[in-house]
Amino acid sequence: MSPSYADLATDMWHTMKWYYGPDAWRGYVFPDSFIDEFTQHYYFPLQDITYIVYAAIFLTFIRSVFERTTLKPLANYLNLTTENNQKFPETAWKFLMSACAWFYCTYLLYYRYNYYQEPYLIWDDWSSGMKVPFDIKLMYFGRCAYALHSLYAIFYKETKRKDFYAIFIHHILTMTLILVSYAIRYHKVGLIVLFVHDISDVLLELTKLLHYMSVRQGGEKYPQYENAANGSFIIFTLSWFVFRLYLYPLKVLYSTGVVFPYRTHDKGCNLYGFFNVQLWILLVLNVYWVLFLLQFLYKISTGALSGLQDTREHETKTENKS
Repeated sequence: MSPSYADLATDMWHTMKWYYGPDAWRGYVFPDSFIDEFTQHYYFPLQDITYIVYAAIFLTFIRSVFERTTLKPLANYLNLTTENNQKFPETAWKFLMSACAWFYCTYLLYYRYNYYQEPYLIWDDWSSGMKVPFDIKLMYFGRCAYALHSLYAIFYKETKRKDFYAIFIHHILTMTLILVSYAIRYHKVGLIVLFVHDISDVLLELTKLLHYMSVRQGGEKYPQYENAANGSFIIFTLSWFVFRLYLYPLKVLYSTGVVFPYRTHDKGCNLYGFFNVQLWILLVLNVYWVLFLLQFLYKISTGALSGLQDTREHETKTENKS
């Protein structure tokens, strides 16, 4: 099955007409019916939540130690400019975390399970409270802990940017999607969501690292790093459109918006709107960030920028928090 954007729009419209038909919702009272349905299928032991909180605290501690003992000394050793010296540890940490998460997710989807190859069949064996394999649970808990840590970091450790509120919403949405998809056992499609999003984060942070290393104290330039950064940025741009704006809608949103209700409705799970609204908000955020990308490309083409620069950053410098 290879749907198009037109298939997504038309098939989802027909699905919603069927799903929200008056006969199917006779006797449904909001919010009481929604709460009853949600609690019926929501299974997330308090012990698991505790693990995530502990893991987030551990990540925060590890980041502080790693930045102090490794990343900041490395930035000093590279003799980066003052501004890039401040940005380097934050970017390097994000690169390492996103790379580890994406490669592990790739391993799960290509070597352990076939969810990515057959995203429309992943609902066939769904059942409320079904067992989640340990390797997938590890991915979920680690990713949720990192999102929780990131919420703390954007307030107390990182530079404020123009898209601060979009990033804040993104972290909240990520945590909600992970927690809810795990609790109601939509972990299979959740892995695909992580896979198609994390690759862009890896390439973005790599591009920024290479750019920081292209200029050193005293204005000394290393063009090989800038050339590598330009190449990485091109791949990043392509990955954003391919993974977040093409594969995400047609693999994930089609599966959850069209296939999902037909395969799970008779099993008693009707959280169609609640789950899909969150996924579509994520798509809106992806489109929103494309505006920054297009803004950057426009400035490059008109000569307003002579090299790579994060257009999300404020014109006035903000001091990094230690």
